Amino acid sequence: MQIRHRIMTMVMALSLFMALGGPLALLQGVAWVTMVHDFSKSGSLSQAVEKTFDGQHPCPLCQKLAKARAAEEKAPVSVKIDKKAEVFIATSGSDLPLPVVNPMIYGPVPFVLMPERFIAPPVPVPIRCALFS
Repeated sequence: MQIRHRIMTMVMALSLFMALGGPLALLQGVAWVTMVHDFSKSGSLSQAVEKTFDGQHPCPLCQKLAKARAAEEKAPVSVKIDKKAEVFIATSGSDLPLPVVNPMIYGPVPFVLMPERFIAPPVPVPIRCALFS
């Protein structure tokens, strides 16, 4: 049972990762690390980080990721509707008989005496306080 729970948790986490654009974010991270590595060969680390994130020196992978994000934003989220379901819903008549509805008939209610617990409780006896006597 615990293994099934772990597997389902991993499947849900993977589904969420995929739905939120995780693969593109992961590739963007790889591209940045590669760019910092490549730029640090020709200068200092601070210059490499500055060149990586200034937007003026994109690598080929960054350009491909930008195109993929643009295509992802342009693509509308659509749901394909089955035409058979529309035809089934649109039909007005049906060969199925309607359910038979019989009224419920209740028997006579027997007279029940009110139990004592529904009667008001006896008034409690007042307790004298030593301060007021």
